[in-house]
Amino acid sequence: MPVARADVKGDCGTIVMPTGAGQTESDVISSFSPLYSDSQYNQEAGWLMYPILLWINRFSQIDWSRSLASAVTTTDNINFLVTMRKWHWSDGVPLSAEDLAYSFALAKALGPDWVSYGAGGLPGIVKAMKVLNPTQLLITTTHAVNPTWFIYNGIGQLAPFPEHVWKKYTLDQMYQLQTTLSFYDVVDGPLKLQRFDVGLDAVFVPNPAWEGPKMHFNRLVFNFLQGDGAGVQGVEAGDLDEGSLPADIFASVHNRPGFYIVTLRQSDAENDIALNFKNPNVAFFRDVRVRQAMIDAVDQVGINKGLEHGAGDPGYGPVPRSFTEFLPPQMRAGIYPVGYNPAKAKALLAAAGYTPGPDGIMQKDGKRLSFSYLEESGTDAIVELDEITTSDLRKVGIEMKIRQMDFNQILALMAGPADNWEATGVAIPMQPYPSGEANYETGSFQNFGGYSDPRMDRLINENVNTPGTGPLFAYETYAAEQQPVIFGPRERSVILVNSRLHGIPDFIDPTGMYAPDQLYCTAPSR
Repeated sequence: MPVARADVKGDCGTIVMPTGAGQTESDVISSFSPLYSDSQYNQEAGWLMYPILLWINRFSQIDWSRSLASAVTTTDNINFLVTMRKWHWSDGVPLSAEDLAYSFALAKALGPDWVSYGAGGLPGIVKAMKVLNPTQLLITTTHAVNPTWFIYNGIGQLAPFPEHVWKKYTLDQMYQLQTTLSFYDVVDGPLKLQRFDVGLDAVFVPNPAWEGPKMHFNRLVFNFLQGDGAGVQGVEAGDLDEGSLPADIFASVHNRPGFYIVTLRQSDAENDIALNFKNPNVAFFRDVRVRQAMIDAVDQVGINKGLEHGAGDPGYGPVPRSFTEFLPPQMRAGIYPVGYNPAKAKALLAAAGYTPGPDGIMQKDGKRLSFSYLEESGTDAIVELDEITTSDLRKVGIEMKIRQMDFNQILALMAGPADNWEATGVAIPMQPYPSGEANYETGSFQNFGGYSDPRMDRLINENVNTPGTGPLFAYETYAAEQQPVIFGPRERSVILVNSRLHGIPDFIDPTGMYAPDQLYCTAPSR
């Protein structure tokens, strides 16, 4: 049933926004479990109740004022001392280092079924974990590591869970209870789940025992929108307080009274074409020259100007250009081993043994350079982007056949047999320290297409085990050359906001964490 917008106590009353606040599309939430969440929307919702240990802000720095840990230190890059803030669960029970050790034990028991398996080397890199006292935990790794990498990507992603409540459940029961409200009754985050209507919305309320900053609303509702432009329509109708602003209607709502436009910092998510290296029907993806030809064929600068009003950047490598602290000098200057160059793309395909067929599509040994691309339905901006990409690829003799389907159907196909899909669009969040092991290391948990390259594995290994940015820069340079996915343009999300609501840029963090205390209103509640 729809959410009533009656007057209630609080600065804002009820705030309603789409899932994936600030992103170009919205989708349903299908799980609130920090253990099993399989999409960014699910993770964002779960972290409102069970925040991860370290808050990495938009400048890729640890914000200790918002973190559950007050310090993480090491003297030998092997032993890491985690000191927890004094904190309480919503039922009054003190949060302790035991809760953090318990959550790690759950993740370790899940193994590859844990949603973050492999990121930051977890769980295999942990040799020992010892609770020293209620607020301190000592984590010992199997060998010396890059401390920034392990703190950001390993320790930082852990979230304490309420052992005194959850210990009565088995892992199978936890899986079955992913959307059951009562299971999430005891939380340590700023919000609690009040209601969940499958396919409609999820309603959160402030956690009355929250020891962090005060909330300025009584309810925060995530509406599961369907269809491009639904966010703007909802804002204009007064049903939503903010919504994604598609580029094709930007001019029609610009400077309209009662609303304002916010352009967010560039997303850390990769908007890429994921390639299925395991599918023998598209074995040509395994040839790096084909992959380089694909990215050289696509005019990302033109896409940015035409679709994003100049608010985005080309994406030729694994780290967005706005994250300058993690980029080698040549990439800061916009110099990559690939880029828009159709003539070079054609030369690469010729060098790989391809010749034009009767219809202009390249072929080799009777095999056409053609593949099917799974596209998420319902978003005009995505459709337009993919149509431009299809046209650019065809100009150099590569055929991309688009097949639209629901986002969850795409996820199901990607999790099925190897030949279920050939290519699809993905938005993979960048790790806090962009070392690549979660995405491109052989067998890693976000390596959806099964990419495997010994040199990539070696560079990633050096990156995660050696302090300093030199190994990081070497990995990034090789990844841009290799194109384990076809890196795509990075947009800066543009959203339309009701004039009463403020704080959106500070509410939305590029890493996927939300700071709901930053939302406030300057007009009477509704």
